[in-house]
Amino acid sequence: MSPLVDPAPLHILFSQLGGDRAVCNRFVNDFIALWQARTQRLRAALATADVDEADVVLLSICASSNMLGAVRLERTAFAVHSALKNNDLSGCALQLPGLSEVGNDTCLALSQHIARG
Repeated sequence: MSPLVDPAPLHILFSQLGGDRAVCNRFVNDFIALWQARTQRLRAALATADVDEADVVLLSICASSNMLGAVRLERTAFAVHSALKNNDLSGCALQLPGLSEVGNDTCLALSQHIARG
């Protein structure tokens, strides 16, 4: 697929969903559709120092990235989450552009994967 996405977890997810390609694709499409909202929630949480909200958003990104095999996005979100756990809100904010870029690139890679079927 791409260095952004490991296809093995996607195959596992496909199997766990009973081999239903439509359901698997819907999960991927939901992830893609929610990406911008997640980054906006994270930006807002960091801007207002809402550590709990930022924690929820980052854990959501990490978990869903793991399920989809979005390895680079998962690593990047984990790095931001580590900074958050160290109360380094400015460090989190500095990492947001990179997280956003990796997320956008990952969404593109995932959408291309779906298009190939």
